[in-house]
Amino acid sequence: MSEHPTIVFLYSPRYVPQQIIDMATAQVPAGFRLELLEQDAPVELRREKISQADFLLGYPGNPSGAEIAAASRLKLFQVLSAGYEWLDLAAFQHAGIPVANNGGANAPTVAEHALLLILAVYKKLPLHHDSLHQGRWLGLQETLGMREFRAKTLGIVGFGRIGRQLARLASGFEATIRYYDTVRAPAELERELGATALPLDALLGEADVVSIHTPLTDRTRGIIDARALGLMKASAILVNTSRGPVVDEPALIDALRTRQIAGAGLDVFAAEPMPTDSPLLDLDNVVVTPHIAGVTLDTWARRISFGFANIQRVAAGQAAESIIGGGQG
Repeated sequence: MSEHPTIVFLYSPRYVPQQIIDMATAQVPAGFRLELLEQDAPVELRREKISQADFLLGYPGNPSGAEIAAASRLKLFQVLSAGYEWLDLAAFQHAGIPVANNGGANAPTVAEHALLLILAVYKKLPLHHDSLHQGRWLGLQETLGMREFRAKTLGIVGFGRIGRQLARLASGFEATIRYYDTVRAPAELERELGATALPLDALLGEADVVSIHTPLTDRTRGIIDARALGLMKASAILVNTSRGPVVDEPALIDALRTRQIAGAGLDVFAAEPMPTDSPLLDLDNVVVTPHIAGVTLDTWARRISFGFANIQRVAAGQAAESIIGGGQG
């Protein structure tokens, strides 16, 4: 290792603006050197830089199998996102390089956004915002479909850091918390959050709001399909701030069109960017945002701080935190 270990930040300018680059540059730990590498850089430059890296930061970060195999000095790939479904984890495992995600840095922001979508759907926020901009003052008849979140049953699918944070926020609304996860939360945490574990089908049938917070894996892809939507109450709403393919989008569109369920708040979609002719844009019971639930300056500060701290741990001979596959995200 050189006198100053090299951290290479592999990033896409589409997702990482200059303001964030400046934030990262200002926070580089003493004794380390940061090099920037755009994701679309020439193949030869990418391979050279990654092969010389002691640590790799990524957002989203997509090193190829050949680049991973050539990264003989690499001691940690620190992903700054929570998700990682695009990574070739087998290649990292074969090379003996640990991969970590952001340690829940985005959990507060994503949980807040899920709550925002719940309230926006219940209160018909886009309708009222747009009508005033169009010079219309709606009468009471047009607002009768609004609901309140207070004392509703919230069903959380995926009870990792984000799901648990949403449960904390929902407690302020006196919500009843139900959750589904393949790994049950500790009993002490269940008591603290007032949360009860249920099988997925039971949760779908009981919840007034179903909020999705599971990573995208082979097991979770399409987990909310036509059958699952058919188990939900006609008065229920679906919120998804995780990954679009967790939900069968055509089945959801059909359920929304036919009012099989009452509404949806969506930050993620089957195809991103969302096509401009998506049927979701024509539905008056849907609130959509462009996959920005986890994007705030506060979140970025936590992502960068956690990433550099994890790199320092490994450089000091300690184990990295939030290793992918080693715990819930």
